[in-house]
Amino acid sequence: MGKVPYIKEAFKSLFKPAITNKYPYVTVEAPENYRGKIVFKADQCVGCGMCIRVCSPASITKAVENVEDGQRITMKFDMGSCTFCGMCADFCGKKAIEFSKEYSMVVTDKDTLIIEGSFCKKLPPKPAPKPVAEAAAAVEKPLESK
Repeated sequence: MGKVPYIKEAFKSLFKPAITNKYPYVTVEAPENYRGKIVFKADQCVGCGMCIRVCSPASITKAVENVEDGQRITMKFDMGSCTFCGMCADFCGKKAIEFSKEYSMVVTDKDTLIIEGSFCKKLPPKPAPKPVAEAAAAVEKPLESK
């Protein structure tokens, strides 16, 4: 007897038009300040790592590889574990991290949710070593002034 109201409602709804729209039948514009998919600008990044420190789910990783004239730094953003809090973009001093308005991140392969960017950071030139005679003179000079 308790199932009769549900069956009655099911038959009524069977002949009504659908209330929902088929996706992406109508594209919806994301509102202002919406935090969607991350956009990483590798050419603006300096590799300070501040974004890694403020990311609470640890979805940002940094890999450093030594190359001939410096370091190749690769930043990876895992959108599968990101909470879209926006702390990484807020703390980035060079504004290399931004959020787009792209809200459709339904995927079948988790690897497509990883955003990656690489850049080279040149090491500062090493100072030329002082000759032994100059170094010895520099050490003795302060002693002579006393």
